[in-house]
Amino acid sequence: MKKEIEKLDFEVTGLTNIGTFPIVGGGIHFPLVGQLVLVTTVNRDKIPNVAPKSWISVFASKPAIIGFGCNMNHDTAKNILSTGEFVVNIPGAELAKKIWQAAELKGTHENEIKKIGLTPIKSKKISSPRIAECKAHLECALDWTKKYGDEVIIFGRVLLASIDKKVVEASLEERYKYLKLITHLDENLYGVIKEVKRVKP
Repeated sequence: MKKEIEKLDFEVTGLTNIGTFPIVGGGIHFPLVGQLVLVTTVNRDKIPNVAPKSWISVFASKPAIIGFGCNMNHDTAKNILSTGEFVVNIPGAELAKKIWQAAELKGTHENEIKKIGLTPIKSKKISSPRIAECKAHLECALDWTKKYGDEVIIFGRVLLASIDKKVVEASLEERYKYLKLITHLDENLYGVIKEVKRVKP
């Protein structure tokens, strides 16, 4: 008889933020991780902003809708609600240090993206810039929002997707090895997709 693994149950009335990672009662970290991306926006004066986000996912395919969670007081949310647009830039693991530097930026700086050593480039459909060093970009128009206290879920309609040519030309397995997608785990920890396996029938 297989030995049953003991489980501990926690009533969840809300999550506590430690950095950007949630925990439940007793200091137990919530067992969900999110892909790290860099969201770029502009304010009404066209001053760009960059911020890392990890609470992000695809919510619909037709139309293509992605969404992410954000604090209402952050420049990212303020800018999107003001201009109705944003870019989701998808970095590889080699940008980990710069992602954490972006998280530490405070206030509004005209050269914010350059300040952390990244390169802003023009988007095709919207005013918010892409980040050249990222391997893919999703240019989005604000579609809908849902507010919970000081936080808001921002849903965007993907208008245009851009991705490195090397990714398109590679096999499916090699694409992921090249992308080196990164996930936020806890505090200064992150994970990288390095191994790709296929389920055999």
